[in-house]
Amino acid sequence: MTARTTGADQAATRSPGAGARRRIPLVLCAAIAWLVFVVAHRVLSGRVWWWQVPELVPPLALAAVPVVLLVATLAARRARRAAAAVALASLALGGGASGLNPAALWHDAAPAPADAITVFSWNTWYWDQPVGRQMPPPTGTPAGDVAAFYRYLHAQDADVLLLQEYVYFGADSRPIRVNDLDRLRREFPGFHIAAASEMVTLSRFPIVLQRGLDPPPDGGRDTPVPPGSDWPGFYTVKTLRTDLRVGSGTVSFYNSHISSPVDPSAGGLDLFSLGRTQHAARQADLRALAADVEANPLPAVLAGDFNASPAMGILRLVPGRMADATPALRSLYPATWDDGWPWWRIDWAYTTPEVTVHEYRLVRSNGLSDHSGQRLVLSLSR
Repeated sequence: MTARTTGADQAATRSPGAGARRRIPLVLCAAIAWLVFVVAHRVLSGRVWWWQVPELVPPLALAAVPVVLLVATLAARRARRAAAAVALASLALGGGASGLNPAALWHDAAPAPADAITVFSWNTWYWDQPVGRQMPPPTGTPAGDVAAFYRYLHAQDADVLLLQEYVYFGADSRPIRVNDLDRLRREFPGFHIAAASEMVTLSRFPIVLQRGLDPPPDGGRDTPVPPGSDWPGFYTVKTLRTDLRVGSGTVSFYNSHISSPVDPSAGGLDLFSLGRTQHAARQADLRALAADVEANPLPAVLAGDFNASPAMGILRLVPGRMADATPALRSLYPATWDDGWPWWRIDWAYTTPEVTVHEYRLVRSNGLSDHSGQRLVLSLSR
């Protein structure tokens, strides 16, 4: 007796295998989703304000995620080649913004000449305001804290110091002016000092020009100064330019602290404060800087806290004359934000072609700041 097989039975027999063949493998779905994110990031980052939350991803993820996906394809039964191809495409598109510094493996800097210039750039984290930071500066600041602050500065043995956050902050997140110039003159006798907004520059070389760069009225800012502020320059001037007489020539040093993507009145990392106003302020800061650099025929050095990781497209606005000094770093993954896990680099250094970088290293602040310092040894092309 022969059993009869109905069409329904045949469909039931075929359906598990057929359905499995029709389903897209999970690893391919993940690879496609990540590639879509990377493409969107390349297109939108730095251009639209509402992409600021995705920009906070640790930059290393742009290289690490595709690598993890490539490893996962080894265990895939189907669509292995397609998943690998998609993962490689996302690595090619996003790897350059991952913060990795492969040049550390082969870069060989030229020895510094005897007349080389040592530059130290550092975000001081509200100057010497004690730990806790979100408080008015007390009248009796512990002497040990201030002494440690100045010992750290002296230890850099720098010819030029580019210091940011020359400011205190009150409990209401209101910036408070610092007047520490007399102390700086005592601590650094013979140095020349320039200050603007919350940047201060100290130099062994004579200062022949100094000015804060204030974005023009059409610079794109959208009401950056809080109503009633008695210090509008704090919000608008985010770069201090000083031209220094070095030997028989003049070199421009740009000391920058680009506005944070987070509204400073939030008092911390508040994702709801990543708004259009801060994005416009950051663009205006960098456009003012770029306009000045492009009109400046002098050799130039630019360093400071840009509040921008390698993953943030706003770095496209860095002046075109400037070359990133990162290849001279010895670190494969340099990170400068010391607050918490060291996944982000937000401090940068750039030079024009007339300036040679012989040495570049990051100096941990040992708790004095939430930023590492940047120490460079430079010389002028002859």
